[in-house]
Amino acid sequence: MEVSIRKWQLSDAKDLAAALSNRNILNNLRDGIPYPYTERDAQDYISSMLSADENDTFAFAVLCDGKVVGSIGAFRQGNIHSRTAELGYYLAEEYWGRGIMTEAVRQLCAHLFTATDLLRIYAEPFSYNSGSCRVLEKAGFRYEGTLKNNAFKNGKLLDMKLYALTREPAPFAVKLFSPEEHPEALSLIWEVFSQFEAPVYPEEGIREFRSTLENRERLRAMRFYGAFENGELVGVLAMRKPQHISFFFVRADRHRRGIGRRLLEAMKADYAIQEFTVNSAPCAVEVYRHLGFAETGPEQTINGIRFTPMAYHG
Repeated sequence: MEVSIRKWQLSDAKDLAAALSNRNILNNLRDGIPYPYTERDAQDYISSMLSADENDTFAFAVLCDGKVVGSIGAFRQGNIHSRTAELGYYLAEEYWGRGIMTEAVRQLCAHLFTATDLLRIYAEPFSYNSGSCRVLEKAGFRYEGTLKNNAFKNGKLLDMKLYALTREPAPFAVKLFSPEEHPEALSLIWEVFSQFEAPVYPEEGIREFRSTLENRERLRAMRFYGAFENGELVGVLAMRKPQHISFFFVRADRHRRGIGRRLLEAMKADYAIQEFTVNSAPCAVEVYRHLGFAETGPEQTINGIRFTPMAYHG
């Protein structure tokens, strides 16, 4: 048995109508779905999903061995909950109890946590719907509590259970700077250089390094990557052509937390050829070794700048 999810196609309308025109399914869903559920209703639904904003609506058909047998979707919430989505799903009755929906939920959640900025996915099945609760539990969702008297369905006041699956935000978000943002990056570079490298450089070397930070034409040709923690810039990596690391600095109080590796991996993802060079400061040679670089020559001094040439071959 092969379970998969994919975006809806208008040709799925017949299978969707056959699955959803069932009171046993509708009793577990929210109101507003017509019964009988016709092929025309299915076409309208599919059309609306295909035209919806792809950043907010994530709607998929559930397939078993290539046949459409159900529906699954997650819908981004608003305002302060914009990184949360509500999950909903249903499956043709003849396919219940076979683990199909559990696998579909796993696939959708994996996709959302990989391809979007969502941090939390939740679902609110009716408390009596033990089958749906088991689907969520087997897919890794945690039960967070019962919402008492949370729904009025078929003339009855019903409780609902709240389940959620969360991921932690990336500890250090990395982004590519625009030229207007370069001053912030340059400020961090000078701050860290002054702490760790300037003390072992002669005045000539310090002046030479400072001049590189003031060479606007040279800086405009570079790609600057910044790592952030809670909105604060904590690390910078800058590239110049062909694939040479010009600056690579992390704030002193953030050392040994994986920020340098995070920056390096983000940069590497932008290059097809995984070959990079760097002129390492004396204090950073061992750091570069840990990141996979190797010396390509002895330490040199040019214009007061001490460095060891190193290279990375992925």
